[in-house]
Amino acid sequence: MTSTGGTSNTSSSNNDDVKEVIPMRHEVYTNDKPPTLTGTSSTTTSVATFVPRRCTASELKSLSNILELQSWATAHSMAPSLAAFVNYGSEDEESLRANRNGFSQYSLRPRVLCNVSRVDTTTTILQGRISLSAPIGIAPFAGCRAVHPEGEIAIAKAAAQAGIVYTVPNWAATPLTDILDNSTCSSNDTSSSLLFQIYAHKPKFPNREGFDRAHMAALLDYLAHPHSEQQQRTSNSTKSKIVGVVLTCDTVNNGNREKTYKNPTWVANLTRETGGGFPAPCALQDANRLPPVAQQGHAASMTWDDIRFLKQECHKHHLALVLKGIMSGDDAVLAAQIGVNAICVSNHGGRQLDGTQSTIQALEECAAAVQDFYTNKNSNNTNRMEIFVDGGIRRGKDVAKCLALGAKCVFVGRPVLWGLALAGQDGVARALNILQEELTTVLQLMGCRTPQQLTRQHVVAREDEQRIITSTIHNTPVRETGSECWWAVTISVAVAAFVLGRYTQRV
Repeated sequence: MTSTGGTSNTSSSNNDDVKEVIPMRHEVYTNDKPPTLTGTSSTTTSVATFVPRRCTASELKSLSNILELQSWATAHSMAPSLAAFVNYGSEDEESLRANRNGFSQYSLRPRVLCNVSRVDTTTTILQGRISLSAPIGIAPFAGCRAVHPEGEIAIAKAAAQAGIVYTVPNWAATPLTDILDNSTCSSNDTSSSLLFQIYAHKPKFPNREGFDRAHMAALLDYLAHPHSEQQQRTSNSTKSKIVGVVLTCDTVNNGNREKTYKNPTWVANLTRETGGGFPAPCALQDANRLPPVAQQGHAASMTWDDIRFLKQECHKHHLALVLKGIMSGDDAVLAAQIGVNAICVSNHGGRQLDGTQSTIQALEECAAAVQDFYTNKNSNNTNRMEIFVDGGIRRGKDVAKCLALGAKCVFVGRPVLWGLALAGQDGVARALNILQEELTTVLQLMGCRTPQQLTRQHVVAREDEQRIITSTIHNTPVRETGSECWWAVTISVAVAAFVLGRYTQRV
């Protein structure tokens, strides 16, 4: 059996052969090698190569929302094993479901008569470094070229045309320089600003550092100047550039992904149905000046001291730093204290730790904690750490709820992959357009002319709705936890006064 970049041309019941079909590097691996698998591939001999059915232009236009994109892509455009890779979560998929169900726990509170004849969805992120047509970005996701041959190139082009920021995945199967060369908007020749996802490798000196600092410093230097002088003279890539890095913090160990990586049947099916599995990752293939990593695998010993070092290195290279995977207010405040440019509230799309709270619930917690931190610090709004969020966003109303709860920008992953599977660049453009159009409609119906006008007053948790209704009827301010006790004391005092008055009259 031969294998190149996770490919396979013959079947075998030997378990060692099953291991070979997984790429040697992938976003979920913490050791840069396949996890140990058990079982055989003998049950998969009848699986044939899947021939995807792409959408025509008219069919693509007829799909009116993200859920319809998902349904079509899953049924027609992705092999069953590939659809499982894109759509699944870890273990019992509690986190995956929570991300979607979490949005139903918040209700919108619109205002009317606000003159919303014109709506402007533009915004900036990372302290003005990136201008966006809408507060929407594309999250990093590996396996793009297995979903569609154009892979990351199609996504980069669609993002540039839409004025949306793209986070290039660390394990992209396209050289970073090629992605940069194709991320200039062709209609007006404007440049694009991209983010790049990074992972921290195991350290050479575990007692002194939490990750391989020498390799990280060299990587940041490369990302700041990815093109050689000759490439800069012969390409338009000097216009498009990496302006920030996104450190994924929640992969110190593999999530328990029983449906895919721990399932040898899935591994063999993926190889057959896709005609070879995932293309080998090569985003950094031109980074010849990068030193070899001290140890293979993602660092599990990383601490906040390492984030301070990383922040300093990013500052040297004029790169913004985003921490992805924050799920608690305590960690959000620690990030703000260090001075990172942004955090992304994320549970890895429900693919790592199962049983977490939804990302929108974590967003509310993080935003409140960060606001309290800056209030106590008496800090103005200049250079404050921004908050992003991903996970389960499928509608414009989901975007609006996140913005109202304190997010500066939302990021989507699976919707982009569904669009990519449907029609390459055009499919990605369709997914982004749906979200942008829905957001515009929601803003108008909410009485807001810009995303910045959405505040905490525009959204309410379902558990608080009854308290708001009651307080409105009595024309009293909404009180936080403990208001029931306040009413009880008030009633008790009134009753006591009444009884005392009657007693005094009799005397």
